[in-house]
Amino acid sequence: MTTADTAFIVLAAGQGSRMLNETPKQFLRVAGKALLEHSVQALVNCAPTARLVVVVPADALELAQRLLVSHPGAELIVGGTSRQASTWAALEHLAATPPEHVLIHDAARPFLNAQIVHDVLQELHLHEAVDVAIPTTDTIIVERDGFIQSIPKRAHIWRGQTPQGFHYAALMRAYREVGIHRLEEVTDDCGIYLAAYPMGRVRIVKGASSNIKITEDLDLVLADELFRMRAAQWDPDRQGLNVRGKRAIVFGGTQGIGKAIETILRDAGCEVALATRSTGCDIRHANRVDEALNEAARQLGGLDYVVNTVGLLAQDELHRQDEQIIDDLVAVNLTGAFYISKSSQRHLLPSGGMLLHFGSSSYTRGRARYTPYSACKAGIVNLTQGLADEWREMGIHVNCVVPGRTDTAMRRSNFAGEEAESLLNPFEVGLAACKVLGSGMTGMVVRV
Repeated sequence: MTTADTAFIVLAAGQGSRMLNETPKQFLRVAGKALLEHSVQALVNCAPTARLVVVVPADALELAQRLLVSHPGAELIVGGTSRQASTWAALEHLAATPPEHVLIHDAARPFLNAQIVHDVLQELHLHEAVDVAIPTTDTIIVERDGFIQSIPKRAHIWRGQTPQGFHYAALMRAYREVGIHRLEEVTDDCGIYLAAYPMGRVRIVKGASSNIKITEDLDLVLADELFRMRAAQWDPDRQGLNVRGKRAIVFGGTQGIGKAIETILRDAGCEVALATRSTGCDIRHANRVDEALNEAARQLGGLDYVVNTVGLLAQDELHRQDEQIIDDLVAVNLTGAFYISKSSQRHLLPSGGMLLHFGSSSYTRGRARYTPYSACKAGIVNLTQGLADEWREMGIHVNCVVPGRTDTAMRRSNFAGEEAESLLNPFEVGLAACKVLGSGMTGMVVRV
């Protein structure tokens, strides 16, 4: 399969009127990147040699240029007032050097996979027009004046997705045949093709339930969870340990996961400074955090990585816990993370480095008898995602590792009697964390 004679058109000129947000949906950030970036990257991953045309609103041209700076080959053009007008603008843009095939994709579908693109391109060798769709799982009703008129059989009802693929010349003829004034009568490009060629045939390839379109606010929540699931499936075994020559500070490196990270980084050629209670750094105090970061930066000549592995767990029912215990749990597990994050920014800015926090599997669901700890770890995830957005244009990466049950002193002191064989080794978690440091990811919650 070759894509040298193929052009991708990414439609990103809509205003997202169904979202409760002033920012058009394609520019909203999820998992550290705008939806447009995710969708473009998905297409590039599938077919890196294909030509790429991105259609955006006139007032968002500069924003799109900044977002797609890592894709210098992308051709950005201004779209029209409708989806059809934007596609027409892209087709006319391509007319000077027309491709053989064109694939049209919604910028608000960030979860496109390579199999779908492959199948569309394969079918374009045999058919002029190809659509992507999945069978509907809902009962479809036809409404008339507030009443059900009919209930079609579900067997032949499918839900359309993108990309839609065409022979470029055939789609251009269809647009000219239908005419610019009639385009609004048709909802998508396959509809325009069939309007021009009533006897034409559009081949269907099967899409994926994950290839969702972000349309409403609830979809953003679903998209965020899908990205979390992808991060959970991230395979550290396929990622190299790219930390040689870097400089890191590890908060909480006396034992457990923090100690493992220190050892792995040093063995891999990374310079490491430690910030622990024994070195005089209590992260409950902002000035101590600041002093530790300043000293590490002075000793190492700067910082590329700031790793926070500090944690405190105390079990009891909340109404029985002493106020001082609660204050300590929040201070160590959450407030200290704020202090580390705040003070890290100026050290990570020159290097474009990474801040790496540690969460807990309990962040997804509060656990009885240690609710303050669970709540704080949920806050760490939120902190990671928010900071990744704040710092993205600064070039600073922010991620969070969520380890499974790990054989640490903190766990042994709180869960006596657990079989060590059922727990992760701290070095397993530490190695995965070190690979995250060298990955270039941002805004991700990575489960180990």
